[in-house]
Amino acid sequence: MRFPALASLAALSLALALPAQAGPVADAAAALEAAATGGDAAALTAAQDQLQEAAWAAQPLHFRQALPTAAASGGFGVYDPRPDTIYARGEDIFLYAEPQGYGYGDLGDGRFEIGFAVDLRILDTAGGVLVEAPDFMALTHQARGKAREFGATLVVNLTDAPAGDYQLEFTFRDRHSDQRASFTQPVTLK
Repeated sequence: MRFPALASLAALSLALALPAQAGPVADAAAALEAAATGGDAAALTAAQDQLQEAAWAAQPLHFRQALPTAAASGGFGVYDPRPDTIYARGEDIFLYAEPQGYGYGDLGDGRFEIGFAVDLRILDTAGGVLVEAPDFMALTHQARGKAREFGATLVVNLTDAPAGDYQLEFTFRDRHSDQRASFTQPVTLK
């Protein structure tokens, strides 16, 4: 009986001697939890904003989703998915993408900018590069506050390409951080 008690005491002493493994997200979550029990709506909202900011800053640039659409998007989350990726020559190829984890440019007066330079590579099915288009397009959005909802419409037309299977590779380069992220969309021209 004496040894289990000593083992528990040693484990507790070791746990107390180790530094806490908290970080900005854990600290913000703890502040949110404390604000939730306080009954102060303004404090709760401020703590929620701090948690969202910390979680946003902790993630790399990535895509929540990227998919072909029937037409150009009308804004964040406003799109109709395309049922297939088979296109006629000369037909516009619309894609919708939701990047997350991007940085912000501070424009002053409470205004911020989201900005990307988008590169396009057209690949064959083996991954060989057929066309490279650096700076294929620029995307920007300005808002009061740090908007975390950004939907991008990308439009490609492969009029001069022969029928066949291709991969469209888009790379978003964040203009307000050193991050970049890519996604690839297979398409077929008939």
